[in-house]
Amino acid sequence: MPKPILILAYDAECSVCCRMMDRLRARDRDGLLVFFPLQSRELVAIAPELAGRDLHGDIHGLEEGTRRVWKGAGLLPHVLARMPRWKLVAPLLRVPGVSHLVAGIYAWRTTRRFQKYGKQPFQDRF
Repeated sequence: MPKPILILAYDAECSVCCRMMDRLRARDRDGLLVFFPLQSRELVAIAPELAGRDLHGDIHGLEEGTRRVWKGAGLLPHVLARMPRWKLVAPLLRVPGVSHLVAGIYAWRTTRRFQKYGKQPFQDRF
C-alpha cells in the first residue's frame, strides 16, 4: 500500500529551510511530499490542523490520510519513509537513543538557522 501524501509547512524566510525543501523536492520521485511556506495563505485552508500552532522554528508535517501532525525531528522518519533510498533509515530514527540525538541536533540547528545565512525575503516560489 502506498504511503499517504505528507504536507510540509516550512519557513520560506529561512535559507536553511528552503534549501532543505529544494533537496527533498528533487528526491521526491513518487510525489509524496507537498511543500507549503508558512507564509502562504492557502496553508491553513489545506491543513486546518496547523491553525493556531506556533509554526515558526520547526518544520511541520501533516499526513493527508490520517491528518496526523509531526514537527521538527519527530517529522524526519515520516519524510524519510517516503524517500526511495532512505526508507530503510527511517525506522532507525525512532530508536530511543538515536531519536534523542537527532532531536538534540535538530534543536541546536534550528536555534542557529539565521546566524550563518540570515533571513531571505519571502517569495512565493511554487
